[in-house]
Amino acid sequence: MPQIDLYGPADTPYTVKCLSGLRLKGLPFTLHEPSGPEDYKRWNPKTGLLPAMRVDGELVIDSTDILLRIDQIQPDPPLLSRDPQVAEQQLSLEDWADESFLYYFQRWMQLVAEQPEPKKRRGPRALRALGAWLAAGGTWERPQAALLRGIDDRLADLVNFLGSRRFFYADQVSIADLGVYAMLLTLRSQFIEGTGPLLARQPSLLAFMERVEKATEG
Repeated sequence: MPQIDLYGPADTPYTVKCLSGLRLKGLPFTLHEPSGPEDYKRWNPKTGLLPAMRVDGELVIDSTDILLRIDQIQPDPPLLSRDPQVAEQQLSLEDWADESFLYYFQRWMQLVAEQPEPKKRRGPRALRALGAWLAAGGTWERPQAALLRGIDDRLADLVNFLGSRRFFYADQVSIADLGVYAMLLTLRSQFIEGTGPLLARQPSLLAFMERVEKATEG
C-alpha cells in the first residue's frame, strides 16, 4: 500500500469528503490538520488551499481529484459507475453539492462579516431601511431568512431526487453520496446558524446520512 497523507481541517466539508472516501476504501492514511495559515501554503504550494493529499510524495489537490485518485489506488468499492452515463451523473451531483452549498457558506460568512459593531453609530432610519432592503436582494425579507430559505429549497431538491433509493445513482456509496453527505454534515453541525432544524425536518436525508456513516465508519 502507498503512503497516504491527507492535509486539511477535519471539520470542513471538503476534508470530510476525502476522509469518508479513504475510510470507505479501507486505506491506511495519516491526517495532518493545519495549526496556522503557513501550513496551507507549505502543504499545497500550488494554490495554498486544503485539503491536499500526498501519495508516496505525489501531490493531489482538490477534493474531487483526491477522491478520483483514491479510486485508482483502491478500485473496490468503486466511487464511479462503470456505466459512463451514470458516472457522469454521479460527478455532476458531487459538483452540484460542492458549488451549491459553497455559495451558502460564503454568503453566511459575508453576512457575519457585515454585522454592525455594537457601538457603531447608525445612519438615519430611512437609510438603514434602504440598506436592509438592498441586502435582502430587493425584498423586505431579512438576509439570514432568505439564506435559510434557499438552503431549505436545496434540501427539498435532494429529498425529491433521492426518492426511495438508499443512495444517489447506485445501490452503494459513490462519489456523489460522499459529496452530498459532507455538505449535509456541515449543515447538521450548525456551521450556518439555523440549518440544523432544517435538516432535522428531512428524515429521508438523515437516514441517508446514517447509511453513508455506516459504510464509511472504518
